[in-house]
Amino acid sequence: MSEKIADWVLHHVNTSYERKGEKGLRAVSNWKTDGDIEHYGAGFGTLVVEHDMNDPNATNGTCSWQGEAFLPNGDRLMGYFDGTWEASGGNVWKVAMEGWDSLDGKLRLEGEISLAELTFSGTNYRA
Repeated sequence: MSEKIADWVLHHVNTSYERKGEKGLRAVSNWKTDGDIEHYGAGFGTLVVEHDMNDPNATNGTCSWQGEAFLPNGDRLMGYFDGTWEASGGNVWKVAMEGWDSLDGKLRLEGEISLAELTFSGTNYRA
């Protein structure tokens, strides 16, 4: 298993939707930390999920993340991830993504989105 970097919890801020192509729907949701989280400080980001309106009850799909954090020492970092989501029962999605940030380089993210609680929690690992 890869080296764990940090656990984190983000809270939903808002979501907007845009049509993509004939029957595509892009959900763009913004998230933030409540104060500092280990290793990263205060964080903010955007989760983008692509949906097919022909299959509104799909149980998996693609997603991406991009965001920034403000480290406790005052430095700023930026990063991105690309990956997938999968419904895991109830209103919960499991998320797996790979990406990069300006602090740690190549990373892997394993997370869970609770649609009922409006939280996105997970762990970042070195890739």
